[in-house]
Amino acid sequence: MKTTAIICEFNPLHTGHKRLIDFAKTFSDKVVCIMSGNFTQRGMPACCDKYLRAKHALLVGADLVVELPTIFATASAENFAYGGVAIANRMNVDYLLFGSECGNIEELTACAKKLLDDKVNQQIAQEVKKGVNYPSAVAKAVGSPILDKPNNVLAIEYIKTLLRTDSNICPVTIMREDNYNGSANQFASSGLLRTDIELRNTYTFDYVRNDIDDSIESAYSIIAPSIISLKTQSEMAKIESVNEGIENRIFAADKSQGLDKMLEEIKSKRYTRLRIQRILLNIILNIKKDDVIRAKNNSVAVKALAVKSNSATLLAQTYDVVDEFTKRADRLYYSISNSKPPIKLIKID
Repeated sequence: MKTTAIICEFNPLHTGHKRLIDFAKTFSDKVVCIMSGNFTQRGMPACCDKYLRAKHALLVGADLVVELPTIFATASAENFAYGGVAIANRMNVDYLLFGSECGNIEELTACAKKLLDDKVNQQIAQEVKKGVNYPSAVAKAVGSPILDKPNNVLAIEYIKTLLRTDSNICPVTIMREDNYNGSANQFASSGLLRTDIELRNTYTFDYVRNDIDDSIESAYSIIAPSIISLKTQSEMAKIESVNEGIENRIFAADKSQGLDKMLEEIKSKRYTRLRIQRILLNIILNIKKDDVIRAKNNSVAVKALAVKSNSATLLAQTYDVVDEFTKRADRLYYSISNSKPPIKLIKID
């Protein structure tokens, strides 16, 4: 039996995700989705809770959904990839499937290998010191602008992690046929569907649309600045991804006008809005730099969220353990969504 893993968020699940799962079924028997929990890489709460999103994945063809712990799910591309690949390795899957704008696994692998070379990284660091942004510095060092596209970035991080860990997993990519960001396209991105309710009728499914709760992100945006206001600069300085004195900008920012206003004050060319959102969530959950180091040095938990009845044997490779940061994230999520999590694993026929 061959098994394919897909590292994902499904925030929300859409027709492009179904295409990915359908493709996995053409060369494997089982599909395991390693999915972010109640908070995602944007540093924001998911559009609906992790159990509902896991159920959506089963309904479009996945066999098992396990949770990517919060400390990795809300991290940079490198650590996001690390957590997902660590789970895939622990579950002994055969393939890791991901979308990319490039669509060429050989080209992606060649770039990944170059980025594991110390001399190449030294060259990139020198360019960044000159004020060149990271994707442009990489393009100059590796001879390709491949990191200009977000899915290529993740794809290369997946491959780098597979190489670093001497994994037996075979990476497979499928090309994203368009940018997923326009209403005239064949598919629409999750980001577009979070903001354009009308497009959900075309690019998602009834059971997904019915479960999306747009009020959750709004509720988080209201309370987040208040929680951040309780932190001192010295406390923030210990938090994961807080560097170069960014804690001073966060501390000084106006927290009385909501999250959007706060983000506008803090962001800069080097610290994008997305990066700041992740940092703020790290501050709220108290995820320190040392915590991430420890998490990477320990085995990553494999917590099952949902499984098809005919794939229950896959549960033998999961462990009913949840780390403290994921527990904190869940308590926060369910408090702002005014809901309660399911009491057990979701199973469907």
